[in-house]
Amino acid sequence: MLFVNHDIHVHTMLSACVEDAAAIPTNYIQQAATLGLKTIGFADHVWDRNMPGASPWYQPQDMEHILSIRDQLPNDTLGIKVLIGCESEYWGDGRIGISRAAAEQLDFVLLPMSHAHMTSFAVPGVVTSLADLSQLLVKRFHEVIDLRIATGIAHPFFPIGYIEHVDEIIAGISDTQFIDCFGRAAEAGVSIEIQPSYFPSLHGKPQEGFHDETFFRVLSLAKRCGCYFHFGSDAHSLAALNSLTVLDQVIEQIGINRDDIPPWLR
Repeated sequence: MLFVNHDIHVHTMLSACVEDAAAIPTNYIQQAATLGLKTIGFADHVWDRNMPGASPWYQPQDMEHILSIRDQLPNDTLGIKVLIGCESEYWGDGRIGISRAAAEQLDFVLLPMSHAHMTSFAVPGVVTSLADLSQLLVKRFHEVIDLRIATGIAHPFFPIGYIEHVDEIIAGISDTQFIDCFGRAAEAGVSIEIQPSYFPSLHGKPQEGFHDETFFRVLSLAKRCGCYFHFGSDAHSLAALNSLTVLDQVIEQIGINRDDIPPWLR
């Protein structure tokens, strides 16, 4: 790959949503070497036991659970830099799944603000239309940045659970709102994730109601604001690590260069 040389959003079997038995560190590292990656970051789902509000799904996925990955790492990482991070959770109103003390045990923390498929994402009655969801995403982005705990934002503004309405939801957010959001992220040094899933045509999955142009707009505005960017496949299987190979043409079109990558990932 020409430019995309890291993937820091990789889930292993330690994440309850992963069903691929091959999704273990040794296999991922071998595949990363084949792809020419320099850095891989494991970002399993976590809810710190010291933080209230964990759902039954999250409760078993505590810090002890995800840190057990250190015992799974091979002695030979094939020249790949291996980072141990997490994808925690943010449900609004200060409901976050990781404490600062826990975050300090990790190399990075990814926080999502768009897990709209989860029933705890929105207080009942808050989202009654797609327009409501658009504005809630803006609000959640502000809140995540203000927490000052995220290293990067996982799949920002990607409304999971509403794939058929992505174009309309993102169109409901003005350029001015995006510039405000990304300006805050740039000031805080929080990186914006670029995922292959933002561009359905690049991996042969055109969608009605979801076109590549939507996230070209979003990421171009982030670039305009001076944001850092990181790359993440959000792999939930070994094969999904390969999806990053489509991103080089996107990076070139948006104009992202080495200086737009956080220093710790260069």
